[in-house]
Amino acid sequence: MEKDKKINYFNIFLEEIKKIKEVDKNPKLLLHVCCGACSAYPLLFLVNLFDITIYFTNSNIYPYEEYMKRLNALMEYVDYLNINFNSNIKVISDTYNYEEFKKDLLPYKDEKEGLNRCKICILKRIKKAFIYAKENKYKYLTTVMSVSRNKDVNYINEIGKTLEKEFPEVKFLVSDFKKENGQDIGVNITKKLNIYRQNYCGCEFSNYGED
Repeated sequence: MEKDKKINYFNIFLEEIKKIKEVDKNPKLLLHVCCGACSAYPLLFLVNLFDITIYFTNSNIYPYEEYMKRLNALMEYVDYLNINFNSNIKVISDTYNYEEFKKDLLPYKDEKEGLNRCKICILKRIKKAFIYAKENKYKYLTTVMSVSRNKDVNYINEIGKTLEKEFPEVKFLVSDFKKENGQDIGVNITKKLNIYRQNYCGCEFSNYGED
């Protein structure tokens, strides 16, 4: 029964930010971002709270041209925020290696979305972010993926807290960016700024490119 209990990750996130700001006025955050569209609301929410470095590690995206569309959309939005909010958001782009990434997904290529293939994909990317955070001494880490209604927010946060035990130097901030209409706000931002919005998750084994 305990597993069915709903957790308000957004409220936990707000409380955690409050505690962090009491001891560090300009904390450094490594933020995993999957695309420009999903970053719209989370970055707007976080821009005045953290010194943000984005880690774009998304070798799940197929094909490479789509990967570049999403990275370029992210860069476009970050430029907008840095100019209009006098911020200094930085973007680190990990090496794209789809053929290596998909090896772990192949056994589950025929599954429906949301099952093992998706869980492995999320795990691999968040773990890469943890590794980067540890190696580059980022104390705080989170991901924007919880903004999507198509993602399992419980799984995302459970993975983050599990990996935190493996990487105790890095604190994973649980979140749920779709709260307070986060996803809808993000959609409106991207439409207003004419920022590219994709129509599939990125996986070759999803119905990629379909409307």
